[in-house]
Amino acid sequence: MKIYITGIIIVLTAGSAFISAQSLPLPNHIVIVMEENYAYSDIIGSSLAPEINALISDTSTAIFTQSFALTHPSQPNYLMLYSGSNQAVTDDNLSPNTPFSTCNLGASLLANGYSFIGYSESMPSMGYLGVVSGNYARKHNPWSNWQGASVFSVPQASNQPYTSFPSNYDSLPTVSFVIPNLADDIHNPSDSSVAIPNGDTWFHTNLNNYIRWAKNNNSLLILTFDEDDLVHQNHITTIFAGEMVKGGAYSDTITHYTILRTMEEMYHLPYCGNSATSKAINYCWKTVTQGSATGIKEDSLTDNFIIYPNPTNTGKFTIQMVNHQQIRNMELRLYDLLGNSIYSTNLIASKTDIDLSNQAKGANLVKFYDQNYQVAVKRIIIQ
Repeated sequence: MKIYITGIIIVLTAGSAFISAQSLPLPNHIVIVMEENYAYSDIIGSSLAPEINALISDTSTAIFTQSFALTHPSQPNYLMLYSGSNQAVTDDNLSPNTPFSTCNLGASLLANGYSFIGYSESMPSMGYLGVVSGNYARKHNPWSNWQGASVFSVPQASNQPYTSFPSNYDSLPTVSFVIPNLADDIHNPSDSSVAIPNGDTWFHTNLNNYIRWAKNNNSLLILTFDEDDLVHQNHITTIFAGEMVKGGAYSDTITHYTILRTMEEMYHLPYCGNSATSKAINYCWKTVTQGSATGIKEDSLTDNFIIYPNPTNTGKFTIQMVNHQQIRNMELRLYDLLGNSIYSTNLIASKTDIDLSNQAKGANLVKFYDQNYQVAVKRIIIQ
């Protein structure tokens, strides 16, 4: 009896040798926006923040009701979200130990074939390392502290002013941060009636178009705060919005380390600092059956497919179907990072050898389709 395998989609992305045991989406783009110094109760339900609260009602938005920053003041929280550690920084001053040479999100992405840029409003030029310039403050720009490092370095090109943020969102890096300046980041604890509406309006004006686009282009927005107002146990607002997000309120306790760990698992990156002992957010995601080369849908047939060796050092691996008699009419397709089909074949055996030795190293997303219906998803890494 012949078994025709139609529908293994292999999407080449880049990553490392760490594979999540959970099912997470693989966003084409993530944009992270950091706001400042107000507690969850100051923002959520407040008439001073109508745009943020309107976003929460969207069916593609998740609000985390038990999200907490990790410390005070601002700068250590930025470092913790970005690198899993405060890097021994406990204040808002420039550390004498910069550039740091430790694991960080930007360097991990770049080392594994992805792209990363931090965009800071009012920063005067690419790669700027000054402490202050007008309303720009380096203390809110953690990646700058790895610029020029001997290892885990972040290049100048990843440290950009916000004026470089693209209007064509397809050209965004894989992961980017957007940091409003001191006038727009809601940081004015002495006058919330001015600070919150101003920051809320800035967020809507500058990110609403991206959010609308993300909901149709397998992309994600993360909005979070660095810390609270010092009187609410560091309880802060964190929101995820995008095509793959299952809207609603989620009460699991999360921190900046949780968010970092989630992104690391999405892109199969090494775990930086304290993210290694955190747990990824694996419970607020929709399933995606068609229409996106990088969407993930878990199915009861997932366990029917075995991929080995995984990771592979040669680019060669084997796909084996355990209960192949249940599966008919399947096809193999190979996609590049842009979603272009670069290889396709029908398979006629329950065990098939695949040779991707001519492809770039990194994580690979494998989807299984049966008569154009996605039945399973696997991941593989070429080292």
